[in-house]
Amino acid sequence: MDKLEEGPDPDDIAAWRQVIKNQSLGMIQGRQLVAAAQQIGAFGDPRVINPLMNEIAERMMRILRKHIGKNHRNEGWDMIEEVHQQLIEAVLKPTSADGIGMRTAFVARIKLRAADAIRREQLHSERYVYSEDEEQRPDGHKALATDDEERAQVESVLKRISDPRKVLAFRLHMDGVPRNSTKVESIASALGVSAKTAETWVKETQEEIRTILGAKS
Repeated sequence: MDKLEEGPDPDDIAAWRQVIKNQSLGMIQGRQLVAAAQQIGAFGDPRVINPLMNEIAERMMRILRKHIGKNHRNEGWDMIEEVHQQLIEAVLKPTSADGIGMRTAFVARIKLRAADAIRREQLHSERYVYSEDEEQRPDGHKALATDDEERAQVESVLKRISDPRKVLAFRLHMDGVPRNSTKVESIASALGVSAKTAETWVKETQEEIRTILGAKS
């Protein structure tokens, strides 16, 4: 990896000042920017923290706009602004889930939150015709967790699964979102992965849940 992409040590204020002076923030990885912002803190040197946060905010906005389409309410801007605000706040909360996630995998964490926002909108939307989508399901089955008790059991197991992408994929599956579709938002498009990957994640999570709950395959 290029040294400039790695950026200075998070707590090297003088080095970050030089990066800013050279207008080189745009060449440094997002996770490194977040790590530096968290180390410096909201009340740190404004000549450093302000440019850092501006760069982070602009990158977040570009990623969210790319992954939340204009086919949503208000062309997706309500969703984008809500997620953007949550993530900006999380940057300066180093121990929060998103704070940790963004300094580990910046783009992946933002895409995950975009997909989560899409899922929430889908739950309250009547524009998805699930009867048509079911025909496209490879296993021909309807979504799992048809009652509150079963869903609660499944959710208790999902908390034990370490990969947040698989968890989100399975939650979308439980909510009746198709794994792949050209007509409506699907698990594959929401998570930005191939149909095969979405299918694999759902099946692997399903098997893990069955194993943990002791259900028959």
